[in-house]
Amino acid sequence: MRALVTRRILVTLLASTGLLVSATPPAHADGPFRPSSAQEAVVRAGDRAADTLTGEPMHVRVGNADMYLPTFFHAVDGAYDLVVHFHGMASLQEDNFERAHVNAVVVSVNLGVASDAYSDAFRAPGTFDALLARTQRALDKTGRAPGAHVGRIALSAWSAGFASVGSILKQQGMADRIDAVLLADGPHTMYDASHHIYEPGMEKWVHLAQAAMRGEKLFALTHSSIPTIGFPSTTETIGELLRLASVEKEPHPAIGPRDMREIYECNVGDFHVAGYEGQTKKDHIDHIKGMSETLLPLLRERWAH
Repeated sequence: MRALVTRRILVTLLASTGLLVSATPPAHADGPFRPSSAQEAVVRAGDRAADTLTGEPMHVRVGNADMYLPTFFHAVDGAYDLVVHFHGMASLQEDNFERAHVNAVVVSVNLGVASDAYSDAFRAPGTFDALLARTQRALDKTGRAPGAHVGRIALSAWSAGFASVGSILKQQGMADRIDAVLLADGPHTMYDASHHIYEPGMEKWVHLAQAAMRGEKLFALTHSSIPTIGFPSTTETIGELLRLASVEKEPHPAIGPRDMREIYECNVGDFHVAGYEGQTKKDHIDHIKGMSETLLPLLRERWAH
């Protein structure tokens, strides 16, 4: 059953997305973010204003991942925030973080297009800790955050990358260490009968939504209206999540980034969902390219203190 679902997800993703990992990423439709040499950022730590800082963006290969330090990145009180993003060219998240101005180390992990690859990579205990350790060593070598240790951690994913987030959250004690989860056009799940969603597969997302509603975590999702065959679409999966969490959709017709047409919103505490129209490859890709305006501002606000 699981293998069949995985093959169907793979076929759907191959048909719907053109953003695979490439040694030479194509030019962005909107153009890459180009900070000027005079760009400066003022970052507040609590009620204290930090010194005005600027620097060069930095790219470092970390095993099978890419680490990026934004132009304005710096540690605060001996700690740095970390966002680990799964799926989608690293350059897209680099642009998103520069535009959204989230002061964090960004690590992008790309493992192909099949959700199983992402799920399996972080299924075993210790696999995510190993990535954190590699990231720490790589950051230490840059000299950009001398002596700093990781503070808050967010997991971010687009499309099939949701499966890595799910595997990490299921590891013993890991959910307690994750402060925020951002999913762009995800997650998916499976049916256990004709058009009946497998509820045990939803438990981790429901628990996270409940914690976010209490303000203990940030959990924010966007989804398109792309239909699927043989497994639940993001519309169905997130609809089931809202049902299980007893959260009602609020109609909210609006035009979002990249002319994305919003249908509804849900905002309860720090649990946020936005549903959009769109059933094409472009509509799917818009969810990662638009994160600087849809999901990352929520993280920036949460981590502003």
